[in-house]
Amino acid sequence: MNLRDSDVPRPRSLRTPVRAVAAALTTTLIVTLLTTATLAPAQAAQVRAASMASAADTYEQKVQRLVNRRRAARGLPRLKLAGCADGTAENWSSHLASTGEFYHQSMSYVLSKCNASYAGETLGRGTMTPKRLVRLWMRSSAHKKVLISPKSRRIGVGVTPDKYGRWVVTANFIRF
Repeated sequence: MNLRDSDVPRPRSLRTPVRAVAAALTTTLIVTLLTTATLAPAQAAQVRAASMASAADTYEQKVQRLVNRRRAARGLPRLKLAGCADGTAENWSSHLASTGEFYHQSMSYVLSKCNASYAGETLGRGTMTPKRLVRLWMRSSAHKKVLISPKSRRIGVGVTPDKYGRWVVTANFIRF
């Protein structure tokens, strides 16, 4: 008698959290699609925008967590969220996504706006996961230098989808 892995019951503790996350995301997507299908076009657009905003918030949190893991592995302090750095990152990501441009904003502006003594920035654009994005940053000497700079103490991450559905990511690192 052949038993497949799926035929053997697994203890709850051994089930992968990935399945649970995938199921939750699938359920959310189905509910969103069903909801938007029954709404007027303007209402459907609002629901989709809210769903994208929620996805962007989650993406930002994951980027921050992954950057902090890379820093911790090198004995560096964890970066805390800073409202000013987050605001400048959000605004810059939105600008880049809406214009289709892709370049760094002035660090003089970030220093002045946030009353900081240090500022650094990393950018990303694509349909990649936060994990892949941070991995790519770490493989680039210039980006890695910013991510693991001992000068940084605060972080802000902005994520905005562009018209092609790609994430445009700005991470601003500062020290007051």
